[in-house]
Amino acid sequence: MSTSNQFNRWPACGGEAADLIRHLPADATPLGPQDQWPKALRNVIDLMLPSLAEIVVLWGPDYLAFYNDAHARSLGNKHPGTMGRPTSLNAPEMWPEVAEGFERVRLRGETISGRDMPFTIQRGVESEQSYFDFSWSPVREEDGHIGGVLCIMTETTELVRATQALAASEKKARERDEQLQMAQAAGGIGGFSLDIQSNTMSVSSEFCRIFGVPECEVHPCNAFGRLRLDPHDRMTTRAGLVAGMAPLDVEYPIRRANDGAVRWISRRAELVRDSEGKPVLMRGVVQDITQRKQADARLRQSEARFRVLARAMPDHVWTATADGRIDWVSESMCTFVGLGQAELLGDGWRRTMHPEDLPRATQAWSQALANRTAYENEARLRRHDGAWRWHRARVQPVEGSDALRTSVRWIGINTDIEDQKAAQHRLAQRVVERTRDRDRLWQLSADIMLMADVRGRILAVNPAWQALLGWSEAQLLGMRAMRLLHPGDVAPTVAELRRLQGGQMHSRIENRVRHVDGSYRTVSWTAVPDAQLLHAVGRDVTALRESEARLRQSQKMDAIGQLTGGIAHDFNNLLQGITGPIELMRRRMALGRTEGMERYMDAAAQSARRAASLIQRLLAFSRRQTLDPKPMNVNERIASMGELLRRTLGEQVRLSITPGAATGAAFGDAAQLESAILNLAINARDAMPEGGELRIGTSAVLFDQAQAQQLDLSPGRYCAISVADSGTGMTPEVLAKAFDPFFTTKPIGQGTGLGLSMVYGFAQQSRGLVQIQSQPGAGTTVTLYLPRAHADESASPAGPIGAPPLPQGQGEVVLVVEDDPSVRLLVLDVLDGLGYRTLYVHDGASAILILRSTARIDLLVTDVGLPGINGRQVAEIARGLRPDLPVVFMTGYAEHASTRAEFLAPGMQMISKPFEIDDFARLVQQAIHSVAGSAA
Repeated sequence: MSTSNQFNRWPACGGEAADLIRHLPADATPLGPQDQWPKALRNVIDLMLPSLAEIVVLWGPDYLAFYNDAHARSLGNKHPGTMGRPTSLNAPEMWPEVAEGFERVRLRGETISGRDMPFTIQRGVESEQSYFDFSWSPVREEDGHIGGVLCIMTETTELVRATQALAASEKKARERDEQLQMAQAAGGIGGFSLDIQSNTMSVSSEFCRIFGVPECEVHPCNAFGRLRLDPHDRMTTRAGLVAGMAPLDVEYPIRRANDGAVRWISRRAELVRDSEGKPVLMRGVVQDITQRKQADARLRQSEARFRVLARAMPDHVWTATADGRIDWVSESMCTFVGLGQAELLGDGWRRTMHPEDLPRATQAWSQALANRTAYENEARLRRHDGAWRWHRARVQPVEGSDALRTSVRWIGINTDIEDQKAAQHRLAQRVVERTRDRDRLWQLSADIMLMADVRGRILAVNPAWQALLGWSEAQLLGMRAMRLLHPGDVAPTVAELRRLQGGQMHSRIENRVRHVDGSYRTVSWTAVPDAQLLHAVGRDVTALRESEARLRQSQKMDAIGQLTGGIAHDFNNLLQGITGPIELMRRRMALGRTEGMERYMDAAAQSARRAASLIQRLLAFSRRQTLDPKPMNVNERIASMGELLRRTLGEQVRLSITPGAATGAAFGDAAQLESAILNLAINARDAMPEGGELRIGTSAVLFDQAQAQQLDLSPGRYCAISVADSGTGMTPEVLAKAFDPFFTTKPIGQGTGLGLSMVYGFAQQSRGLVQIQSQPGAGTTVTLYLPRAHADESASPAGPIGAPPLPQGQGEVVLVVEDDPSVRLLVLDVLDGLGYRTLYVHDGASAILILRSTARIDLLVTDVGLPGINGRQVAEIARGLRPDLPVVFMTGYAEHASTRAEFLAPGMQMISKPFEIDDFARLVQQAIHSVAGSAA
């Protein structure tokens, strides 16, 4: 049955959803049979079904659901049972969320829309929360009443969840960065962040230096646990952290990894918990306190020895009683502040601290005294000359020797960090200045700049967008960048962005960006990925591309002028060779002289064949010839041409054929391949006037994705046929024009200049490639690449030489449809002479009338390019009326018949004009007998 008869019933389009609607029983819905459904509903369904967007129309007070294939894919196992059923039954889990909105649309005529809205949906066994962009609008019937609700939806669940995950990841990264920056600013203190779930630690460079391990942002936790020397507490266990029982502030000895030195480490940390109170992160700082520990040991041994050591230290050392009152300070401390021991004892230290820093220091010191914990603080102390300098005070409690450990003393060290603070301030200033320079460039650049996330959502733009494209920052923020691109540029841009996400460092992309007024500007982008962001700078190249287009148009017009001039020259010669002999034959026949007529007929026929050959080459060059591509054994085809090539080349040219063992079968038109090889051989012969060698070789070639993209081919395997000569070669100027039509270096009358053009057109139409390599005096090599046939396709062998006698008909009836009177007369005379009976019409409409009658018709012979209804459409209608009717197409040129396999259905044949009478007769007999044979 004809393809066109599949959609005689409404709705007249393909797809699973359309088929479901088409076969709904009349009692499946309150609407009855489909031909009684409201016209407005049928119109909306006709518009909805072919759409690629997810669309549902909900009809009547029960909101009967009718949807397209795009929406069916999001229904899960509910489809196809939901077609035509009430929405409250189809989706009871989400009905309470949507019922009120549907009522507003159907009863009040409102339009409701939303972006990234959550809905509860059950696609399988369990319900899940999904997110959608949606628009609900009323569908009005012919009398103006609202009959239903049109729902257009786009699911954004993946995008919303990705955005949420990205936000959580960014928050975690910010917290980690804050810890690392704090540690770096502190100097001598390493920051860390322990992920309890993965048991990995993110650490600062100072942390790595303290432990003597290589600098690396992330380390496994046990890498540090192995360095601890405490046999009772090698490391803080993950189980202890999860239970909240592990100590956070500890001191422990380690053996440093790089030099084996024993060092004491002080760790201060805190736990970060999730919304359920479960510990997920431990973060804090570590400090090498070996020096302090050594000092503590010496203090315990002897107060005198400690004070001697304190005098030798560059830092300021002091001690305090259990209540925090200073009872001794080092001489370096007294010298620095310019006060004596007596003036600093007790609470005298307060006189040396900056008034702005005193409240914070006092509060922290009070807490340390109350909790008997270490104290650390930064504050400005006044030097003896009145200058304020930053100091870091670090104080440790020292337990007494009594059994109850009730006696406590305090030992403190003040370290001058003024230079470190100044360096940090200079660094901050440089960061501010660089940020200011970057912002100035962002604001003043004439190029458009943007920053987007991994989903292509715009996060930031510079003012140049409004100047160049009219879009304000408020309009662009949050928009998906792909919405601004020309539809034809979206796919290549997405492919390039995927390469960036895959690790490519940077990319240059050119596409058309929509102006706010709807026009497009051509923009050349430079894009660079950065973690989860994409940074891009675009330059307007519209004027440059338009200038290039005008140049290409000018070059095209020059080429067309050269082409038409060449066609006019050759056709005038050929027409003269046809019309001249015909005129002479008329004159001789008028005089009754018939002798010697054969030579005039031969001359006219020869010119006609040359004209047909010229047309065939023009069609090949323009990639409009009708091809019959099939799998063919390349080596066998070339081997079968060996004798023909040797006769063509002559005795002065040596022919060498070297077939590649793994060449295999190519997919293409065997006759056109042989013609191309013959053309290349003739060109090679003419390039070797003194004789030489012609080498024809074959091989298999594999083009990967990068190579194929560079050559504008599909990646995969190809059969390569190379024709190489030892002739004169080509200059670069000649090589650049080698494929131009009617370009030839041969003397006038010895070549049309279409040989290489035909080879080029055949390669392009076959989805292949042709390349030339040539140098003056070094010969020329032309390589033709054809797609390799798949393994499941069998190659056709070279056809046998010779043909059977001209077949005769047995009175079969042939319907001829041809609008050209001369061709029609010729075909009818041929068929009558072969014993067939004929019916004939001049157009497709008249042919359909005969086909609908009861007249006997055994074969339809029709031109493809008929006025009105074309020959292919006539054949489709004929097959609908007479399913087994064979068809023979005649074509001079058919725009959509470039590949026979794509144009012809089973039982159809094609012959190209001008054709030989014998070929036409055999094709007619083959078509009629094929049907008779299949019937038998």
